Amino acid sequence: MFARTPRIAIAAAATLLTLGAGAATASAAPAPARNCVLNVDSGSEHCYSTFREAIASSTGGRITDAPLSGKHIDQKLADRLKSSPAVKGAQAVQLGVVYTDSNYGGSTLVLNGDHACLSGNGRDAQTNLSGTFDNSVSSLTTLSCWLELWDAPDTAGVHQEYQQSTSYVGDAMNDRASSIALL
Repeated sequence: MFARTPRIAIAAAATLLTLGAGAATASAAPAPARNCVLNVDSGSEHCYSTFREAIASSTGGRITDAPLSGKHIDQKLADRLKSSPAVKGAQAVQLGVVYTDSNYGGSTLVLNGDHACLSGNGRDAQTNLSGTFDNSVSSLTTLSCWLELWDAPDTAGVHQEYQQSTSYVGDAMNDRASSIALL
């Protein structure tokens, strides 16, 4: 009988250690969302703590009251982002936004460039996705361009075109895009 007591105590201690380790892992905070701006013409990318900071940078300070999260782009903000800068050449044009989560959540990548697209009139620009955004796009907001997601770099492979904002890019493209064409 006494020989069983240590085995039971060891088993109980091992169970408690396992449960404790699992609880520590489960309570680890997820990585904070990244809010980046990519100029498709120059290839320069800069990231910020909030979506508001990313939009302020992307618009050259023209819009400083965007929401903290990209999840909350309403039609009024979308219209402001689509409008032309007051001084030509002074600021980049806002082309679109891609998100790492469905329903416009997660990290955001604001796409801007030197000119607006002629939507549907051929390819105006293209760019490869990298880091946080490669193989992780789940939703998108169209602004001055239609967006076409491609599952391979350099706009190769399987692709899907989006002419309007989309809360879920669909099973065929979800977490697969490696490049984007702007139409």
